[in-house]
Amino acid sequence: MLAAESSIELFLTLGLAILAIFSLNLALLTLIRLLTPARTLPIATPAESDLPKVLIQLPLFNEGELVERILGAVVAIDWPRDRLEIQVLDDSIDGSLALSRHAVAELHKEGVQIELLHRVDRTAFKAGALAAGLERSDAPFVAIFDADFIPPTDFLRKTVGALVAGSDLAYVQTRWAHINREESLLTRIQARLLDSHFCVEQEARWRLGLPVPFNGTCGVWRRAAILDAGGWEGDTLTEDLDLSLRARLRGWRSGYMKDVTVPGVLPVSTRAWRVQQFRWTKGFVQCSVKLTPRIWRDSPLPLWQRLMVSLQMGQPLAFVIGSACLFMGLPFMAGAAVGGETLGHVAIVTSILGFAAPIGFLVLAGPRSSLRRTATEVLGSLVLTSGLLLSNARAGVEALMGHQTEFVRTPKARSLQGGLVKMRWRNGAIELGAGLGLLGFTLLEQPLAVIYLAMVIGGLLGVGTMQMLDGVLLSKPVETRH
Repeated sequence: MLAAESSIELFLTLGLAILAIFSLNLALLTLIRLLTPARTLPIATPAESDLPKVLIQLPLFNEGELVERILGAVVAIDWPRDRLEIQVLDDSIDGSLALSRHAVAELHKEGVQIELLHRVDRTAFKAGALAAGLERSDAPFVAIFDADFIPPTDFLRKTVGALVAGSDLAYVQTRWAHINREESLLTRIQARLLDSHFCVEQEARWRLGLPVPFNGTCGVWRRAAILDAGGWEGDTLTEDLDLSLRARLRGWRSGYMKDVTVPGVLPVSTRAWRVQQFRWTKGFVQCSVKLTPRIWRDSPLPLWQRLMVSLQMGQPLAFVIGSACLFMGLPFMAGAAVGGETLGHVAIVTSILGFAAPIGFLVLAGPRSSLRRTATEVLGSLVLTSGLLLSNARAGVEALMGHQTEFVRTPKARSLQGGLVKMRWRNGAIELGAGLGLLGFTLLEQPLAVIYLAMVIGGLLGVGTMQMLDGVLLSKPVETRH
């Protein structure tokens, strides 16, 4: 019994120490963003006759109501028509395909170089669609947009200009903006979380010269870099991160343009948001399993960059480790086991960093607003992210075990229910049950610990309840949004 207790204490201490390292990484990125000077990308302005051919790829899946909007925005981009190709990569299995065909046919009549590629077999999902489209074009530069984004008219002038100016740049990533930021507290929280990624994390990596991951949309690739890195591969759910890091391992640099923004739509339901976070978490861990050995074995990156990139890919493992630590901590909470001084000290340090680092990270992100509004969004981000503990832990475990799952796109509007109906754990009962169970256990065994676990308990109860409310709303007729 004592041996088992000692083993649990050892693993719990180790897990808490790893969580502290992840929090320290966030704190470091925040400080870098605050203290290091900004960087800008040189942008070439070639003569009109020297502008290169550009391929725009639009990977779609069951997104019919968004087809006309994204095509209208892409056609309006300022670039010579004779050097602009558009590919609609529509693998839809619902009525969306007919809408895409009609829209493409109409633009083709107007002289637009556009084609529709539909695959019956969705091999490698989005990565497979992008690879299939690339084979049908010889354009040296490839811009990629998901259907829910609206690129500005000068997008190619700035991004392709940067690639022309920097011959060793594999791609240029721009920043996401948010069309429906003010729709609800949930969308405001998502916007805050994404802003922390683009305005703090990505910007800090860019200023340090670290690889800036491609975010799957709103960026332009150099075709030569895609091919040199081995092309699009569909063995992870984050094909964008995978390819961008493989390109870096081949010696290509990445560019980031924070001042070029592309507005997009945020998920409006908790269920859809959880689907998205599950996919991103699992994909990051899959990339960690796939690429970490290669990074440490034969990477041209210096030691400190290898460490930073490894932490970046492994950061979502905090959900797996956090769940394990919570479970292992229950005997100590109930008094069935007594921890030593080392465990106590590590727990204190981890708790302080676990609160301070994310708060600083989130406060630095987002537009300037009132103290109350900022505090609401930051606290909401911490609570709701804690509510994803079980779902994202499952995603990480599946990735570690090599369990492959389908690429489930993120529905953005309540009328787009496609990927949600068949989703397991779809009604929030798991989170709600876990939150109530943890609350009851804590009140019975160690009532004061409710304060310490308030974030996790509140997050599980909140995410569970919000998913159930989503179920009620999605079961009612709604108007289609345009």
